[in-house]
Amino acid sequence: MARRLGTSITETARLVGCSRSAVVSSHAKWINDGGTSSRCQDVGRPRVFKEKGRRRLSCLVKQNRRQTVAQLTDHVADHEVQGTLLDMGLCSKRPTRVPLLRKRHRQLRLQWAREHRDWTMDEWTRVTWSDESRFLTHHVDGRVKVRRLPGEQLLPSCTAGHTQDGGGGIMLWGTFSW
Repeated sequence: MARRLGTSITETARLVGCSRSAVVSSHAKWINDGGTSSRCQDVGRPRVFKEKGRRRLSCLVKQNRRQTVAQLTDHVADHEVQGTLLDMGLCSKRPTRVPLLRKRHRQLRLQWAREHRDWTMDEWTRVTWSDESRFLTHHVDGRVKVRRLPGEQLLPSCTAGHTQDGGGGIMLWGTFSW
């Protein structure tokens, strides 16, 4: 729809959250075939989960998004949990890493940006930027995953927490300027 309304390929990809090539191929398929559905859509045995079971499974996932399929299967006693989760769009992905910005931080950043939006190049050359990052020396192997629907990646339950198991780390500070 975005392409139909004249939005550029790059902007459409940014809106949808996919690559430019995915936008191009999906748009071409829609133009040529009149749709974008997969031909493999109805392949295989139909799922046996009823609507009530799907709602229960959805609630279980939202209670603890890091549960494995085996753990979820213990709760609902059904062997088709994995396929049903995929049908529901709850695929397993790595937690999203987000900066720890509180509402107040976002307000202060916006206020600062508005106050400095008319600065000249000469004024910006006198600014020094700095940041610090902590790097873990012993950390989780990265295989922790969460189940989330599209658009849920920034929910607190779908982001990487700060209480990761593991050992120590090192804090680095850096700066740059004109």
